[in-house]
Amino acid sequence: MNKYGRYINIIHSLMKLIIISVFIFNHAIDYSQVKEENPFLKWSSWIVLQTLPSVTFYEDNNATNKSIRTGFGWQVVPLSYTFCTNRYLSHLNFFYLQPVKRFTGSAELYFQPEYVFGGFKNAPIKRFLFKSGVRSIFPVAQKGEYLAFSIGAGVSYQRTISNDIKYNPTLEAGVYSFFGMLGLKFNYNINAPSKYSFGIYIKYF
Repeated sequence: MNKYGRYINIIHSLMKLIIISVFIFNHAIDYSQVKEENPFLKWSSWIVLQTLPSVTFYEDNNATNKSIRTGFGWQVVPLSYTFCTNRYLSHLNFFYLQPVKRFTGSAELYFQPEYVFGGFKNAPIKRFLFKSGVRSIFPVAQKGEYLAFSIGAGVSYQRTISNDIKYNPTLEAGVYSFFGMLGLKFNYNINAPSKYSFGIYIKYF
């Protein structure tokens, strides 16, 4: 089996894991809400679901060779401010946030660790990457549940094979649907060894 076949199998296994996890935790959450919200179940299920990564593709170029590498990225949002006008909902959120508060319009601080399978073959950087910055999300259809988009900016951290860390500005744009759980995201890292990445955004709330 070639390397692309292995990547396809990994992605296929990941999608099955996501579907099974969503099914299990949806039933668990529904059961917990029969009487009242269970804080332990709420946070433990949320933490497990945050470990599900997004599949991302990275530029891997040098002066003579060009290719695309595949990897995983994780979405971490430690601080978010929602523009939702519902007076019963808090505007400020830490880590845990409801989709309605995010996709009706919000601004957030994000951290995004990333891992590239097999490392880069052409670009002189290591397989572990990191991004941090701010993004704003705007609703388009059905208060963002059917369609929303985001724009953001921050810093990309890429460690070279000589262990120097390259700090470069990064710009991103994304579109989201299915209540904000699925989307497509594009990053452009200005003057970085690996300049762009794009992938499938996956986040379960």
